[in-house]
Amino acid sequence: MRRIVTGGGTRWVALSAVAMLVLAGCSNDKKGTSATDKALTKVSALAGLSDQQDPNIAITEFLPDALSVRAGSSVEWRFIGPQPHTVTFFPVGQTPPAPDSPQGQGLFAPSTPPATSYDGKGVVNSGLLPRGTAIASPFVLTFPTPGEYAYVCIIYPTMTGRVTVADKDAPVDTQADINERADRELNQWLDEGRAAKKKLDDTPPKQAANPDGSTTWTYETGVSTEHTDVLAFAPSTGDVKAGDSVTFVNNSQAPHTATFASGGQVPQDPGDPAVSTPTGPSPFTLKIAGGPYNSGVLAPASPPNAPPPEPARSFTFVIPEAGTYPYVCVYHAASGMGGSIKAA
Repeated sequence: MRRIVTGGGTRWVALSAVAMLVLAGCSNDKKGTSATDKALTKVSALAGLSDQQDPNIAITEFLPDALSVRAGSSVEWRFIGPQPHTVTFFPVGQTPPAPDSPQGQGLFAPSTPPATSYDGKGVVNSGLLPRGTAIASPFVLTFPTPGEYAYVCIIYPTMTGRVTVADKDAPVDTQADINERADRELNQWLDEGRAAKKKLDDTPPKQAANPDGSTTWTYETGVSTEHTDVLAFAPSTGDVKAGDSVTFVNNSQAPHTATFASGGQVPQDPGDPAVSTPTGPSPFTLKIAGGPYNSGVLAPASPPNAPPPEPARSFTFVIPEAGTYPYVCVYHAASGMGGSIKAA
């Protein structure tokens, strides 16, 4: 990113992100206005992006969220990460499944056979990218038929995009148009995400006294805004007493887990069935060794106006003895979503 110092402070312009948008064809810098103009045969966009200053902050938007091409042209989506996303097209009228449902998790894998074009029929899906630390290849689709095609990220149902496919005489976007909109949108969403992260960090955990003298602490698993997701526990580190309990509750718009290694191996692949399966019923008593111990999927509070009941979005661990208990969200470990509980 390039840093610009202004009277209002320091601002980061996402030139490094746009530099990764590769021109697949050539055109002038203005929109084409006639069939004789040389149109792009491929354009590039971004499927989300994480803040280069703070990987906990994920931009949950396609950048830009709408673009236009001519029939027969291609769009490639680049997955910069580390937060994974999908590019998933459904036929008109088909509702995307919830990300924590078996159907939604089935879309963590790409279409089989891999899709190369889309005409509005069937489901076409990139699968979850990137997976782990490997660099993801772009997802490329050709659009042979004029029309308007909506798509979504399975992990973030509010992350939507649109490709308008025009006939040969209509004006369409150049790569310069796309880059300019992506930059403008990104700077807005970065400001939004950073403000949400500060508010989350500044909020103390709730605590409730139990009849036996112990305390139940409530930890937030991230927070969502309209265009971002803060992938951080709050608090990320906490001091409790042996015998206390910690309840992880998900009030964000993304699925999460609270997974303790406890001497074992935490699942690395978000598509691993072990990720969605709790180790035992809540409340579950942790141990220092013998893990991993997993909450299973903490369902997102989605839709915001009618979220699942809190028991479906929370899990309680009892901390029985003194020690340090590190934990991560398996879905977002690559974004640094983790923490530890220290019991005295």
